Amino acid sequence: MKATGTIEVKSWDENTWDGRSYKEVEGRKLTEAHVQFTYAGDISGTGSCRYLMYYGDDVAWTTALEEITCDQGSLVLRHVGAYRSSVEAVIEIVDGTGEFLNAKGAATIEWAEDGSGTYTLEYEV
Repeated sequence: MKATGTIEVKSWDENTWDGRSYKEVEGRKLTEAHVQFTYAGDISGTGSCRYLMYYGDDVAWTTALEEITCDQGSLVLRHVGAYRSSVEAVIEIVDGTGEFLNAKGAATIEWAEDGSGTYTLEYEV
């Protein structure tokens, strides 16, 4: 199955592991971000995501779990990637509920500078 549509960042709350705003700490740091996404299109709903990040000298390494909740059920995604001058990520669909029960597959997101993007989910149930 394939689903496409748009995604937008609804909120982004990121802090260092000791609770300071990530913007207050320069250089190398470990952070956690609580992020909410809005999905529209074939799947319309809300994504709730938790990123763990390490900021090095010229790259931010990321790993995350996200749950997308919509009328048809939910999907759980695992993100592994990096941010240099753009987002590089491998996103795996690892499970789901409702119409997405036991879903497995992959997702891609193409991000624009303004925090909006397009998604493609390809999965089997």
